[in-house]
Formats: sequence, C-alpha cells, structure tokens
Amino acid sequence: MAKKKANSNKKEEEIAVLEYLVKVNRPYSASSVVKLKDMSDIFNNLHAKYTKGSIVKALDQLVKDDSVISKVYGKTSIYSIKQSSDNAPTEEEINALQKSLNELTEKHEELSSENKKLDQLLAKIRSEPTTSEAKELLGKAKIENEQKREKLNSLKTGTVLIPPEKRKRTNDEYDTYRQLWKKRRGMFREIFKTVTEHYPGKPSELKEELGIEEDPIPFEQDPLQSNV
Repeated sequence: MAKKKANSNKKEEEIAVLEYLVKVNRPYSASSVVKLKDMSDIFNNLHAKYTKGSIVKALDQLVKDDSVISKVYGKTSIYSIKQSSDNAPTEEEINALQKSLNELTEKHEELSSENKKLDQLLAKIRSEPTTSEAKELLGKAKIENEQKREKLNSLKTGTVLIPPEKRKRTNDEYDTYRQLWKKRRGMFREIFKTVTEHYPGKPSELKEELGIEEDPIPFEQDPLQSNV
C-alpha cells in the first residue's frame, strides 16, 4: 500500500517508466538511434504507448525525485533505477555495461562519419545540373560550336571578316605611324652622323658601347613588310 501512495502523485508515464525500470533492473536510453543487444530504448520496450517527448520528461522528473539516476555518455543519456547497496551490480556486470557503452559510442561515431559522407555526396549531387538544365546547356554548346564552325570555314575560304571602314581606319593609322617612324629614324641618323663626324674611332663601336641597336631593316623599307 505504501508503494501505491508514493506513486499517487506521479503521472501515468512516470509510473509506467519507473515500473519498467524496476522490472528489468538495467540501464536504458530514452530513445537511442543505435540499438545494442544489451541496451535498447524505453520507447520501443513500452510498445510506443507514450511519445518520446513524454518519456524523456518522465525520466527527467524521476531523476529529480531521486528514483532514477542518469549518466551522459557522449550525446546519449542512460537511465537506470537507483540501486540499493544490496543490489549493487557485480564487477562483471559493470564491465559488460562499459563494453556496451564503448560499442555504442563507436557505432555512433561510425554513423556520424557515414552521415557526413552522405551529406557531402548529397551536396555534390545538388551542385550538378539537373537533366533539364544539362539538356539546355548541351543545346547552347551545340549552337556555339556551329557558329564557330561556320566562322572557321569562312576563314579557310579567305572570306574577309573585317568591315571596310575598319580596314580603312587601320590602314590610315598604319600610314601615320610609319611616317613617324621614318621621321624619327631619319632624325637619329642625322644627329648620330653629326656627333661622330670627328669621332676618332668607328661609329659602330660607339653604338655598341652606348648600347644603341638599330633595326636591321634598310631605311627605305617598310619594317612591317620585312618578311615579304
């Protein structure tokens, strides 16, 4: 009767969870992702009668009431009925529980690593174009290739692609700069001739000493047509 009185103020979920922990008398997680043969979760063992949230709240309240103890391992909280000194676990039981916890932690790390790889793969897949986008890109590439092929064929047949007005402007600029080149080259020749008129040595040696390099093209020849 005393036990019923003690539970009279507890909610249905708290009573169910407490009675279950007393019955099985071993640690459990509230609702873990990984299930080991020595440690499953309370939610499933109560046949999903209560929500996971209500079970967690019930466990937290039982911990506050000092009816249940809780230990956190990594990101998993493990709950167990509070043991009396008479029912203290043996060393073998403690070692078995520690082994189970180690296996749970290792499995959790493996799943985390796999999830990370899946996230990276998913991000890569999302960055790739969809089928419709790929078809559109392929269509644009075909059009560009065809345009370049037509341009290449025109160049092979000798078709002039430069507009007449642009060719005239380029020729006029060329004539202007060529006249400037001839003028400046003539000015240098006159100045150098005057300077070396009474020079005791050879003018070519003076040029080499001063680092002056002349174009090998004859003065009267167009430098841009030197290879013609």
